[in-house]
Amino acid sequence: MTQTGEPSTRQSTTLEEWEAFFDSFKQNLAPVAYEAGPSISWTEPAPTVHPEQTAWARQMAKRLYEPVAGRVYVGVGYQLCSTTVVVGEDGLIVIDPGENDDAVKELLGDVRRFTDLPVTVIVYTHRHPDHCYALEGLGVSHEDVDARRVDIVAHETFEQWLINDAGLVGPILTARTSLVSYAGFGAEGMIQGGLGTLPAPGPKSTHLPTITTGEVDELTLAGLPVTVFHAYGDAQDEIDLWFPTLKHVHGSETIQGETFPNLYTLRGTAYRDPEKWREGVDALLAHARQADTYSGSHMRPWVGNDFIVERIMNYRDAIQFIHDQSIRFINQGATAAELVDLVAKRLPAHVVDDPWLQPYYGAPEHCVRAVYDGVLGWYNADPTELAAPLHADRARRYVQALGGREAVLRSAREAIDAEEFGWAAELLTHLVRADTGDADARGLKAEALRQWGYRQKNIYWRNLSLGAAKELDGTIDYSEKYDLQPKDVQAVIPAARTIANLRVRLDPAAAGDAHTTIGFRIPDTGEEVALEIRRGVAVVHDDLPAGAAATVTIRSDAVRGLSGGITEADALVAAADAVDGDETALRTVLGWFDPVPERTPPLVGR
Repeated sequence: MTQTGEPSTRQSTTLEEWEAFFDSFKQNLAPVAYEAGPSISWTEPAPTVHPEQTAWARQMAKRLYEPVAGRVYVGVGYQLCSTTVVVGEDGLIVIDPGENDDAVKELLGDVRRFTDLPVTVIVYTHRHPDHCYALEGLGVSHEDVDARRVDIVAHETFEQWLINDAGLVGPILTARTSLVSYAGFGAEGMIQGGLGTLPAPGPKSTHLPTITTGEVDELTLAGLPVTVFHAYGDAQDEIDLWFPTLKHVHGSETIQGETFPNLYTLRGTAYRDPEKWREGVDALLAHARQADTYSGSHMRPWVGNDFIVERIMNYRDAIQFIHDQSIRFINQGATAAELVDLVAKRLPAHVVDDPWLQPYYGAPEHCVRAVYDGVLGWYNADPTELAAPLHADRARRYVQALGGREAVLRSAREAIDAEEFGWAAELLTHLVRADTGDADARGLKAEALRQWGYRQKNIYWRNLSLGAAKELDGTIDYSEKYDLQPKDVQAVIPAARTIANLRVRLDPAAAGDAHTTIGFRIPDTGEEVALEIRRGVAVVHDDLPAGAAATVTIRSDAVRGLSGGITEADALVAAADAVDGDETALRTVLGWFDPVPERTPPLVGR
């Protein structure tokens, strides 16, 4: 039974029909240079897996594609990211090494069948961890980058956004992203990653860029002329590349693999502006019109100019349709939820029928809601949203209005029996919020979400539901988290920014009406930073103001070693070169900041 809000751009068909659908376009995939192995995704059909998910997983065999003979290789299926290696005149350009060192080491080993040139340039197309957390797997050390034996290219805002994701909001992004990982692997868990195979576990490493680019830059990389241009996509810092002598264009995640664009990601992120994304696609299209071959940062490379241009134009038009039609109905008073029926379920036929625009990662149903929030915010103009009781209080009142706990449980069981899983989950949410320890309500909601998730073709909808079910019924394994804050990544964040980010951990109740300043001097980098605690706000200063209660002199590697534990007074004092001023005041101020949480916060059972 189709559930309310389910992605539904194309009528359901059998597994075999979907495989034939994909096969019909394979003549426009680049030649395969090396068959590296079967898909590491789950490819066996099962009653707990939507057949389209199985068909899609079977497109993810581990392979090296060769869109430009002897010059461009694309590793697909080694990890969630597709890594492109361009053979330059005197070295290799590696575009998006990926999410862990082990996977890219294997990929580079397979590329070595065709070239023995050294890696001299690494390109981070954007800051997401599946693209830039695998440096050392290429045989490249931090010392190599510091000495400029290897250059790293990224957009000028890369560092800003990396610090935001891995530092400022890292804890909640880790928790929400990990809800996907907690689903587990297999027929009752994760099948594949939607825009690539499963995220591959393994060690992570990164380094900040040595070359940053703006809107358009003409560079020479590994002896090749390369146009690097800003092309907003699923990340604000997205860059694409045009290789004029090879007539090859790399679309990064301006074109997000072979799936409907994820104009909003359910794991949470800053607003992805569809207008800017469309403009990014237009910038890419200008170069793609001259290209014979195409690669992206997810899934398989394409050949044939007509095919490349058609795919990108369809993608572009899908984004504009979602934006423009959402605005059209917003101007008529529609709410975010109403846009699902008014826009998401009325896509043009050429979008619905494009195999590279199926809702396996992004889905129109959750993207239209983001447009509403982006242009108007969360409030839908009904003051009831302002006047209604909040969270647990609202839930208790709903339970009472519905006839009490037993009546709600009974209605939820009836909904599950009728396969109305979304409605059952909605009912049970009130019971769980009214009493988070209600084991019967938690278990029944877990069953509703699990059954709903099994029926979804969108990988996020599936995995988030299955992960949420495990949180609710207590079977979750928190050690399986997807860490957006690994130690090696934390180590490249400038020490002053690590200290400055403490501002979001200040407890104003603990600080009271205090007004005092603590300074930090970092001698090896020349950085200075101070935190002025002023009536419940931690004001950051990029220099040391006069009159600080205490000033800590500490080296950058000591700050990075402490990282989240920088507020632990004993550890900070022990790691510091010196503490000038009132050490007691320093200890008092550090106690006003929240410690790093020892456990993942509940997301669903609260």
